[in-house]
Amino acid sequence: MANSNSKDALDLYAEVEDLLGIKEYAPKLYGSFFDILDSLTFNSLLDIGCGSGEFLSSVTNRYLLDNIYGIDRSSKMAKIASSRGLTVSNKELSEIDIKFDIATATFDMVNYLTPDEFIDFFEDLKLVIKDGGYFLFDVNSEFGLSEVAVGNFIAEDSSRFLTIESFYENGLYDSKFTLFKRDDRRYEKFSSYISQYYYSEDFFNLLSEWKLIKKLPINLYNMGSNDKVIYLLKYIGS
Repeated sequence: MANSNSKDALDLYAEVEDLLGIKEYAPKLYGSFFDILDSLTFNSLLDIGCGSGEFLSSVTNRYLLDNIYGIDRSSKMAKIASSRGLTVSNKELSEIDIKFDIATATFDMVNYLTPDEFIDFFEDLKLVIKDGGYFLFDVNSEFGLSEVAVGNFIAEDSSRFLTIESFYENGLYDSKFTLFKRDDRRYEKFSSYISQYYYSEDFFNLLSEWKLIKKLPINLYNMGSNDKVIYLLKYIGS
């Protein structure tokens, strides 16, 4: 059975996210999301895996909604997002007891779900999306996982030194994060594994009570081919 990403691993990711260079690509990804959101009618939005709240903050500034809410499995991420004045909780999707017009998930949150979690996730999602509501999200393409994300990565600042070793095989992307963090003239070592799983369009077409409305391949990292795909699903109910 595939292993879930632990909360400790996700907290470590939260600790080093700013070293990964992802934020410079956020405006391009968010712009593609907004192109789709602007065409929809909605009055409430749930951002799943909201991280530090960058996308949620952009949504708050762009749309006048009755309810804008975010959740994240990492307590560190949830605290960062909350400190920005956003309504965010360190909760699982199954713990949400209200319904939204639309849910979003950016920067390949769905890829972090194991195959077992994938099925449970979409079952839980039915309970928080109104009939006729939407789920808008992006996933890494196989090119994105097997070509763009693999290899070795090193980054550092005045108090941290980060290494990432990653590889891809048969639909599974594994990465080992090792962080050396300086504290009072010494370095403390933290390490954890984080996995992603490749999901093709076929997976989303087979989901019961969901209809694939839109598929938008994008070349986010300018590496020669489409490294992400944005999907819009509509919940059509039973």
